Amino acid sequence: MSFDPQKFIDISKELQLSATTEAHYRSIINRAYYGAFGHIRNNLGLYVTKSSVHRAVIDALIASTDLSKKKAGKLLETLFKRRKQADYEHRTEIRAHNCEHCINQAEEIIKLFDS
Repeated sequence: MSFDPQKFIDISKELQLSATTEAHYRSIINRAYYGAFGHIRNNLGLYVTKSSVHRAVIDALIASTDLSKKKAGKLLETLFKRRKQADYEHRTEIRAHNCEHCINQAEEIIKLFDS
């Protein structure tokens, strides 16, 4: 059975209900990004091994002639930057209000991609 990456967004929402620490906030952003990214990567069938698959997915969307996919690519690029900040920039504080925005953005990216 294959896994639906959108379930990561569900996990983000569940975590958000009880989030009280920066570790929670960082995890929420991470899972929201991977929910949107995984859904799109799977649907595009992009499985790059020699360079960044994240960059390949974002670039494929931005290069699309479909305006919804192009917009999804730009939003995914922004969410990717936020995910990297949450995962790697430990001296930068991540606040609770960023989480809801990232979850909403992930859901919007999927809607734009699927339309």
